[in-house]
Amino acid sequence: MTSQAIVLPARVERVAGWLRVAHRRLLAVRPLYVIAALLAVQWIAVLALALTVRHNGWIYYMGGDQLWHYGLAYQIVHGQLPPTLVGVGWPTILAPVAAAAGPNLVSALPAIIFFNTLVLMPLGLACMYGIGERIAGRVFGYWAALLWIVIPFVGIPYALHGYHQKWTELTLPQLLGLGAMSDYPSMIFLLAGAYFCLRSLAERHWIWAAVGGLAVGYAIAIKPSSSVFLVAPALVYVIFHVRSLIPFAAGLVPSVAALAVWKVRGEGNLPWRTSDHAQRLALGAGGVAHRYLRSNSWTQLHNNLLQIREHLWSDRILQFLVVAGLLALAVRSRRAALFVGTWFVVFLLLKGTYVNSRVEDATFWRLLMPAFPAFVLLAASVPLLVPGVRARAATPRRWPVSRRLVIAGVATFVAVLSLFPIALVAATKPIRGPRPAAFEINSILASQSNAPHPRAQVADGVVRLSWLPARPSPGAVFYSVYRDAGTVDTICGPVRHAPDLCEIHAQTLGTTAKPGFSDHPGAGTWTYRIGISANWLNDQTLGDVYVFSVPVTVTVH
Repeated sequence: MTSQAIVLPARVERVAGWLRVAHRRLLAVRPLYVIAALLAVQWIAVLALALTVRHNGWIYYMGGDQLWHYGLAYQIVHGQLPPTLVGVGWPTILAPVAAAAGPNLVSALPAIIFFNTLVLMPLGLACMYGIGERIAGRVFGYWAALLWIVIPFVGIPYALHGYHQKWTELTLPQLLGLGAMSDYPSMIFLLAGAYFCLRSLAERHWIWAAVGGLAVGYAIAIKPSSSVFLVAPALVYVIFHVRSLIPFAAGLVPSVAALAVWKVRGEGNLPWRTSDHAQRLALGAGGVAHRYLRSNSWTQLHNNLLQIREHLWSDRILQFLVVAGLLALAVRSRRAALFVGTWFVVFLLLKGTYVNSRVEDATFWRLLMPAFPAFVLLAASVPLLVPGVRARAATPRRWPVSRRLVIAGVATFVAVLSLFPIALVAATKPIRGPRPAAFEINSILASQSNAPHPRAQVADGVVRLSWLPARPSPGAVFYSVYRDAGTVDTICGPVRHAPDLCEIHAQTLGTTAKPGFSDHPGAGTWTYRIGISANWLNDQTLGDVYVFSVPVTVTVH
């Protein structure tokens, strides 16, 4: 008996021939050129989105936490320390920008967005390629990098009509760094840490594990909830190369030390050691509860999965990409499967079960941003299940380490990631009432500025307010007018061994686009403030106060 060879149709043979030729030619090109071309495509795509999605100048939709980060940055460069309810990494990165741009975040947005897109975006693309190359070779690295660019935009047609606005206007700008939130830089540093962790497993050199620890540590310093990522490298190192745990842990120390100093100085204690009930409330009980999983439930995860089915074209395809990608990775590389799978699952379980994580208002996608690179890698791995695909990981290359280079690199990282933030914090004084330089209003931090220079005139029971107009070129602003009885419009709750948490308890009188306002308060002593507000739609019924004027007090007879 003889066996007949399978003869493929001519068209299939031609396509297969073209793919083989393209594969050979792609391998003949230097990776730097391919990554540069992909980066150009990503920049063009982001620019197209930035020009077409609704926005107010440089102001795109942001979640609100950006005002805490920027307010802290502005205050610490001026020697004041408000309560440090967020991480240390992003405020200290923004500190030089805040020193130049002033207290209004609107003026600083161009510099922040340029930093995200010109510095962090290329870093993320290069690391995505590097992880793909480590898993299954150069072509797979190019494929993973391409999906890193494409998948966010695939979500536009994938979202159903009623959900289109929430994906394009609420999610994509944050996912692509068009704003001042800390989620994007934290995601990029986690991606860099993941690359160096996988490289340390392949090359068995301690320097890569240490650099991976530095990157992951800084991601945690930017957004402390990212610490759940540590489960992935811990598992992989314990199972496959336990010696790398020590340099990786050593790499974590500088940023974790800076974060600890930041929290002790700004909260009076490390958050998990806070025992006083009043202090817990002052320091943000919601964040502490989330940290202890008191605000998480399986019901919420179930609801989010149902909402994905309701608002997106298909939830089954997303589930298939995760499961099939994990299976493909397990067949090709157990280390990669364990690392990437754990990375995705721990964030899904922590953030997907959080009560304030909801698909219907798009908070689910922002909170899951740290796991987005893992999802891209899982989706990219699905073609590896196709029989005959012979993707091979990059061969580990010996890397000669210069002792001087290592010492210089470690010293630079420690100085930037640890000593600089600690020095900034050490040079500050805690904010104290009753007239603080920054205060909380509607769960955001707003700095006080002399720039509006408000004035008030009283005549016939009418208070006429006027102030200098703010015209930041990056976006249009409007003004919110606040009034309170008496001479002090703030309440400061003293926190032992920490800055006061001060709140404005004034009444909102209204908003206006003009630098003037008239009020009929009645007889008495009244204190007014002008809040400079902005939002991505330039809608006076929406948005937060970015900066407050100094108070002006009048007496009406």
